[in-house]
Amino acid sequence: MTSRPDIDLNLSPYLQGNYAPVLEENTFDEGEGGLRVEGEIPANLIGAFMRNGPNIAWQPDHYVYPADGDGMVHALYVKDGRAHYRNRWVRTAGFEVEEKLGRSCYGSVGKIRMPDEETLAAGGPPGPLKNLANTNIVYHGDKLMALWEVGNAYELNADLSTVGEWDYAGALTPGDGLTAHPKICGRTGELVTCTQRWDAPFYTLRIMDKNGKQVMSRVVEMPDRAVMHDMQICGKYVVIFYPPAFTNLDAGLTGGNPFVWHGDRPTRICAIPRDGGEPIWFEKSTFFSWHFTNGFQSGDKLYVDYVWMASVPFAQDPNSGLERQTRNMHRMTLDLKTGEVSDEKLGPTYCEFGRADDRLCGQRYRYGFAAASDTADWDGPNHGYNGVIRYDMNSGDSRFWDYGAGASAGEPVHVPDPSSANEEDGYLMSYVTHPEEGAFLSILSAADIERGPLARVFIPTRVPNGFHANWMPGLTL
Repeated sequence: MTSRPDIDLNLSPYLQGNYAPVLEENTFDEGEGGLRVEGEIPANLIGAFMRNGPNIAWQPDHYVYPADGDGMVHALYVKDGRAHYRNRWVRTAGFEVEEKLGRSCYGSVGKIRMPDEETLAAGGPPGPLKNLANTNIVYHGDKLMALWEVGNAYELNADLSTVGEWDYAGALTPGDGLTAHPKICGRTGELVTCTQRWDAPFYTLRIMDKNGKQVMSRVVEMPDRAVMHDMQICGKYVVIFYPPAFTNLDAGLTGGNPFVWHGDRPTRICAIPRDGGEPIWFEKSTFFSWHFTNGFQSGDKLYVDYVWMASVPFAQDPNSGLERQTRNMHRMTLDLKTGEVSDEKLGPTYCEFGRADDRLCGQRYRYGFAAASDTADWDGPNHGYNGVIRYDMNSGDSRFWDYGAGASAGEPVHVPDPSSANEEDGYLMSYVTHPEEGAFLSILSAADIERGPLARVFIPTRVPNGFHANWMPGLTL
């Protein structure tokens, strides 16, 4: 499927440069006219590196980054040192009706509108927002799932063809918004997730066993529906941030701003026991965060590593500049006995998309990684990252790899060495676009990122900036 060629990318700075959509689905193997490998892909890696992100297919009326855009997955499969690439849109119900009618049928998160009669008659979903399935891509319980936090997961086949919505065998009901940021416990293999609804200010913590069956559902009452994008396992607890950032669907439907920020209020932190017991609430001076890196528990203290921002970073106005504000890696310590909260900035480097070895999710660990920028370029017309940073969480030391001036580096994913349990023996994979060299998958050594890529897999098409990626061990075509 190819979109209409008359999309006006001047609508938003986040539809330009390497944020611009790609309008074709491609498939490439190694060889002439296809993938080119520089260096050597580790021969013992078998699986797929997949990344999801927003990629409009039709001219929108309005666009808010990072809340809009049809989901598109870019996958690079490796086996026996060889590679195969493909990208595919997630064919949601909203996407399919727009393809059928040849136009955009739904509004933006910043300009909400109900679907028209033609859309409904063609079988389009009746709500004001289509499920974009554009934020994350995870593999758990033998299901590959594209996630967005205002609807159910979309199940995909290994070849990225769309199966359809997945509601965990009826555990989720219409209106439940499944988080795009579940965490898979490194000890139990359980998927810890949550849902939030537009029509009720509560948060439902859910745990799915390693086979994908819901084994726990627990409601946590909230004063209002806040923007809580991520969550973090910390030993026996799940930690969430409750910032003074709220959504107002009614205001959005009548032309108002659906985003509300109360900068004079503190940010609250909630620690929810995984095995029962009352949630424990903390408070800290106002901040906002999209993403956690990892967390763990030591005695009566919880340690939470996350990317800090001063305020909620999006608005109806795509030229507001809010999205470009400073982001730094922080470590927060929560004392379960005293209620004390301490917070430390781990360095001045602008960074986002913090990651760690997923085998140690919720447990003590040493290395954190993030997409990062060591130049002033991140504060340009649309922010970006020219490199990767590695933090030693024990010593506070950091190391940086620069992909070069003008490069756009995506979220770095830790890929374990199958023959080792050590964090440092693994690899870091990320998509990178260089203004002269084009798009490639970068494979760095987790132990020595300053060595530079062990391998680069060059892709003969553009890979636009996106959101979250994961390594799917053993998943092949």
